[in-house]
Amino acid sequence: MSAAALPANRPTAMRLITPLLALAVVVGAFVAPAAMEPAAIAAVPAVESPAAAEISVDVVPAAAGVLRPGEDLTLSVVVANRSSSTLPVGVATVYLDRAVVDGRDGLASWLAEPDAAIPLEADRGDAIAQVASPELFPGESTSLATIVVPAAAVGFDETAPFGARRLSVLVASPDTRPGEGRSTITVNPDAGFAPTRLAIALPITLPASTSGVVGAELLESYTAQGGLLARQLDAAFGRPVALGIDPRIIASIRLLGSSAPESVTGWLARLESAPNQTFPLSYADTDIAATSQAGGGVPVPTSFAIDTDLFPEEVGGESASPGPSPSGEPATPSAPDLDSFLDWTYSTTGIAWPRAGTVVEGDLDTFAAAGLTTTILSSENSTLGQGATTGNAAGTIGERPVLTSDAIISDLLSDAVDAPTFASWEAAMVRLTASLAALATEDPDAGAGRTVLATLGRSDALGGFRLSDTIAAVGAIGWSAPATLHDARSTTPAAGEIVDMPVAAVQIQGLQSLFASEAAVAQFATIAADPSVLTGERRLSLLALASQSWNPAEPAWATEVADYLATSGEILSAVQVETATITQWSDSGPLPITISNNLSVPVTVVVTVTSRTAILDVTEPQVRVEIAANSQNRASIPVQSVANGKVVITISLASETGVPISQPAQAEITVQAGWETAVTSVLAGLILLVFVFGIIRTVRRRRRPAEISAPTDPAAPSPGAV
Repeated sequence: MSAAALPANRPTAMRLITPLLALAVVVGAFVAPAAMEPAAIAAVPAVESPAAAEISVDVVPAAAGVLRPGEDLTLSVVVANRSSSTLPVGVATVYLDRAVVDGRDGLASWLAEPDAAIPLEADRGDAIAQVASPELFPGESTSLATIVVPAAAVGFDETAPFGARRLSVLVASPDTRPGEGRSTITVNPDAGFAPTRLAIALPITLPASTSGVVGAELLESYTAQGGLLARQLDAAFGRPVALGIDPRIIASIRLLGSSAPESVTGWLARLESAPNQTFPLSYADTDIAATSQAGGGVPVPTSFAIDTDLFPEEVGGESASPGPSPSGEPATPSAPDLDSFLDWTYSTTGIAWPRAGTVVEGDLDTFAAAGLTTTILSSENSTLGQGATTGNAAGTIGERPVLTSDAIISDLLSDAVDAPTFASWEAAMVRLTASLAALATEDPDAGAGRTVLATLGRSDALGGFRLSDTIAAVGAIGWSAPATLHDARSTTPAAGEIVDMPVAAVQIQGLQSLFASEAAVAQFATIAADPSVLTGERRLSLLALASQSWNPAEPAWATEVADYLATSGEILSAVQVETATITQWSDSGPLPITISNNLSVPVTVVVTVTSRTAILDVTEPQVRVEIAANSQNRASIPVQSVANGKVVITISLASETGVPISQPAQAEITVQAGWETAVTSVLAGLILLVFVFGIIRTVRRRRRPAEISAPTDPAAPSPGAV
């Protein structure tokens, strides 16, 4: 059928014709291999129209891109039209550069997003296959028929050297700019490489929150089948992966005591039985580089709120029966202490794992002062990872031991773990496999003695649903051998220097405000019967907000920081003087000062009163007052009035150790000196009058009967006489 004879419904017709064209090309690859030679493949027109349709091409070689000499090359190709114009029928051409990629930098450059200007065919190597690409409407995508390139066209025999090769697919249509998808294959003749020992570290941690202790409900969901913590442990259990464990998880589970759900205790028991190497992260996985640069060092918990009813038979975390004490009295079990909640048998300790690419040189001293003598650094964060060849993970900066995490391998691991689809995971594994191959051929003199460390980021542990698949696939790569953190630390260290990469200013400022607020509450808490009720909670909340699970660049973090500061402000204003105008009627006596306590813990304050004028003399300016939780109490301050008038007094509160509490308050006192004498005289006079009046009344009552009983005069005329 000629072009002029095509039916009016052209897109439908093309849908029918395109698969036939693609099938013809693939069949031709098998029937006539000679036709697959580069000379027999049509050239792709060089079109660079700025108004051209945008073509996206994804290429995934089979078997993670590993190809043995003499094998056919199988490719999956997806073409997408990202433009607003229809993409005409075109041709997809497969190119292969048979030269071994020159190092990991060359491989990374090749796998980066192609430039807008498409390079010439010679830059890609040889064209080894072509298939038809169908017409695509705007936003439409399609998978091309599986491309199988015969071994003869691929061109590798037993003499082919081991290593990664450049692979690409160029899709071109008339009047459009070609689209390119880049990938790589790793030719493996089972020789010509020295396996690199690869140690992997995975954080066992939790999503961002504002609580330094995780509740039972969340822990139950995290540890249930398919839950976050269950997935993390399942992915790494028994595999050559070191686990950095957030102590907050262990402490939160233990704080549940006898109320811990079955899935929670089961998960903790399984973690304890894991053969993996383990080490502790900072509590709540705090961003210790940020806290260091904010002046807060490496903060740790100071106390936990313990429900003693949940530990009826535990003493210091060990089972105990309430038998008699040496004195013969029944022993009373006590709740576990702070250390017992945090205690865990780790394989190794003393490792600092800050957020990648955030460390400055002074941080290493801060970590060491906190007992973290070895720091995991991204290779971009020091000169140790910036040489022409990759060295061992172990190194020193000044006198401080470090472990260099290979940024390239770590990023590729993260790409695989976070892959949204199976196809994208396969593509990520192809890149990771090739990068490890490039590493294995990078420095032949290093041999199998080189040990490299790769780290999975916090987001990978929290959201990567392909964690298990990725770890298993890495273990199957023939040119990398599993290693432990101990292996990495035991290699001969190289000397290097820090490349300062400070934390963002917005995070530093936020943390500094948190530390200042916490310090203010710590001073204030000295009035409490148990200061840890206030300070422990504030520290745990601060640690949660300093966690690496937060992204300080997002508004949510700034909002939670503001809430923390507001809560601290409420605590600082919870104990106050209730000011009111007071009238002092007596020359001397107690001046009542009311103190309110809105805290859930009793407090003891020292009330100090000073007078601005001599009208009122405060004879005992300081009085100690105890105020029960959520109540008020009065302090009685002895004073002596000298004259009448109004006077302003200043009332300040402090702890018994002299720490000022809140701002001093002022109250106005109306002094009416001497009025009590006049009032007393008046009252005494009134009482005397009442007494005299009572006597007179009593006398009169006694005389009245005598008058009534006296004899009548007979000479007196009768009332009716005239």
